[in-house]
Amino acid sequence: MKKAGIWIAIFFLVLAVISIFLYFNRKKNQLYPEEIITMASDTFRPDLKGFLSEVGQTVNHLEREAENEDVDNLALDSLNKYFSMIISNSKLLKGIVVFGSNMNYVIIHDDDSWIVAHNTLQDSLINWKRFDSNLKFVRGWTDTYSFFMNQKNLNSINIKSLEKGNFVWRAAKSQLPERRELLFNIFKLNSKGDSDIVALMFKTSDLSTRFYHVLMFESPIVTIRTTQNELVTPIKTVDPEKINVYDTIGKYIGKLFTTWDKTTLTAPHSYSSQIGNNIYWTRIDTLRPYMGVNAFAITVPENDLIQTRQKAEDAWLYAAIMFALFALFAWLSGTRKKRKATTSKTASLTPLPDEEIKKLIEAGETEFVEFKSSLRWDYREEKVNKALEEVILKSVAAFSNAKGGTLFIGVSDDLEILSLEPDFNTFKKQTADYFELHLRKLINNQYGIKFSNRHILMQFPVIDGKTICVIQVSPGTAPLYVKTKNKQGQQVEKFYVRSGNASHEMTSLKEIQEYIEIRFQEKS
Repeated sequence: MKKAGIWIAIFFLVLAVISIFLYFNRKKNQLYPEEIITMASDTFRPDLKGFLSEVGQTVNHLEREAENEDVDNLALDSLNKYFSMIISNSKLLKGIVVFGSNMNYVIIHDDDSWIVAHNTLQDSLINWKRFDSNLKFVRGWTDTYSFFMNQKNLNSINIKSLEKGNFVWRAAKSQLPERRELLFNIFKLNSKGDSDIVALMFKTSDLSTRFYHVLMFESPIVTIRTTQNELVTPIKTVDPEKINVYDTIGKYIGKLFTTWDKTTLTAPHSYSSQIGNNIYWTRIDTLRPYMGVNAFAITVPENDLIQTRQKAEDAWLYAAIMFALFALFAWLSGTRKKRKATTSKTASLTPLPDEEIKKLIEAGETEFVEFKSSLRWDYREEKVNKALEEVILKSVAAFSNAKGGTLFIGVSDDLEILSLEPDFNTFKKQTADYFELHLRKLINNQYGIKFSNRHILMQFPVIDGKTICVIQVSPGTAPLYVKTKNKQGQQVEKFYVRSGNASHEMTSLKEIQEYIEIRFQEKS
């Protein structure tokens, strides 16, 4: 964990250095408005082509499905199921409008519900029905304020003279600012029984994920030119105060397209012009005709271009600061863990590998090694004997009061591996985890949690197919006394030390005092 924290700190430090390098590099290479608008146009081109490709996939899906369906004669439930599935399969599609010979139909995805209008589109008012996510009817109402679109908008997209294979784009306004712009792709759909005019509805605010490279500006204007030489502006602004200004800019963009057609032979070109108190930059570029679009323009105020560029540069500086803080935090965390680790134990205790455990068992009991057959199972009486637990506690104290050592539980004095199975069977849960929990509780009650955490390391290796317990005890920093009861039932304290290959009880108070003074004397 220490090394991981240090490596993480180094990783974030490298990111901070890279970020600060990019910041100064961008600051050094000054960009001018005509360069920024060109870069924005170049990055927007693949975004627009990707969006048109998604629209084309939806149109192809509709055309394949319509070959087997007479859309005009479908009941409302079937229409809802049919078109909601198509909308759900598209990331950007908001709704679908169908103008048929026998019916008119609108379905719009609104959060987790569906809004539907059916056979009422010729009225001055539009009757809507809301369905839940499972297409179960919730309630209905009559729209007098244009929830998403009004009769004027519907009439503008009902292009009855549309030929098969042609695509028309329209932008419509909602009366609500937050739903101001709707974009429609309109085409003729031949179904099994008849042909219908279908409009795919997109909400321009939803296109922000697709058109991020342009919408990062505060006030961008995106214009697409259709193959019918119509200009459609799907993304303007949600600020009502700017609508009139943008309408003026729209006329200016139309003149630029006329100039561009005459003078540049469809090569990408940038224009600047003063409109009101601002200078606007426009970049016009061409596309291979697809889904009814053959060119596009991006228009952004000059101060917006420069400020957005500066924000992008500053973002690298902020990133450098953030990465540097992450590096500092990771470094401090690593060193804190290191200090904690070095102070948590008075001696380094690490798990013993199985091979080393086998060698210790084969060497027999020594000053640093002791074997116990069990924790509480009495092999002689064949029952639980809790007095054996006290023997384990005596051995732990003896090792701690001396030079430390390793206690094996589940190994007999003649080096036979017995396993802990008999001990396991005496507990409510027959697992090594429960065994350790019980033994830790015994040690904690006798010597305290601090001693247990700093001087005890337990592991449960499987040797020759049998689980045993290996307890490493590091030399203690204070004397340990075993609390027990004498024959009269009175609680007394006893002092044990490791001597040779046995745990020896010291009974002389003078001897104990002298040993403690020598063994636990403070070191300067």
